[in-house]
Amino acid sequence: MTTTKALAVLVTTQLLLAAVSAFCSISSSPDHRPLCRPPSGRVRISGPHISLRQRTQKSRIFTTDKDSDGNNAGCSSSYESSASVTKGLVSSLTSLTNNIFGGSNKESSDAATNSPCTPPTSPEELCERIRKEYIENNYLWTGNIDTSSFVPDCTFTDPTLSFVGVDKYVQNVGNLVPIVEYALGEEQISNSTLLDITLEKEKGYIQTRWNMIGELNALFWKPKIDVIGNTKFWYRQQQEEETNDNDSSSRTAVQVYFYDEEWEIPAGLALLQLVTPAGTIRRSDKERVLNTSVDSD
Repeated sequence: MTTTKALAVLVTTQLLLAAVSAFCSISSSPDHRPLCRPPSGRVRISGPHISLRQRTQKSRIFTTDKDSDGNNAGCSSSYESSASVTKGLVSSLTSLTNNIFGGSNKESSDAATNSPCTPPTSPEELCERIRKEYIENNYLWTGNIDTSSFVPDCTFTDPTLSFVGVDKYVQNVGNLVPIVEYALGEEQISNSTLLDITLEKEKGYIQTRWNMIGELNALFWKPKIDVIGNTKFWYRQQQEEETNDNDSSSRTAVQVYFYDEEWEIPAGLALLQLVTPAGTIRRSDKERVLNTSVDSD
């Protein structure tokens, strides 16, 4: 527990430093005032002159790599569009956590494995299992997934991280769960609210829209994570051979081969929620656009 607490402090401190940098620089959207202002009075400026255009481009580093032309502002953040600094930070912290904990958190890894004996046999059954991940397993916080619903070499992506393999997922989750539980504090207030789930059989995926909410009460500034996102579970059907008492048979298995998660705010803004009071950072650009449209009407 001491190691977990120390690592949690280390990880949150590094996230805090990164988020503070983002907090001071993320003023790139046209309708957003600078969040950090220079002190009043005369300031001596040294070094080469930096134009407004250059400052604006630099300020986008924690929002998205593809917003430099302003055309993509307000769209969901994906792994491809997220800033390289943000992805590098999360990747480094994940590696640090795995290196420290290694394979010692077997209990947490087992908790992340919630697998019936057989994979789903139809898209409808897969859809129902995915629905339960949210409403029963709170998997966005616990990482507790039905591993039989995924092929062993499934690709997992979110706006900050991408890797291959269910075993890798279980390892990452098993090492991060103790840190998450520590940050949530005694109350353990967290929820994976399922807002919508759709089966797109012709396109071969199941899409969910969700709201990840958690109060990190163990941190003294008590931030709140409140992010809305969308996930596409791309699946495929294949025949699996079964052997029982020297009799072989085949069955249809419907499993996810690509887990593609996006957030409705830039990844950098999601990091800012770690260092700002609850409600300061919007949880969804989509909601903001819809609200603006309603107000204009």
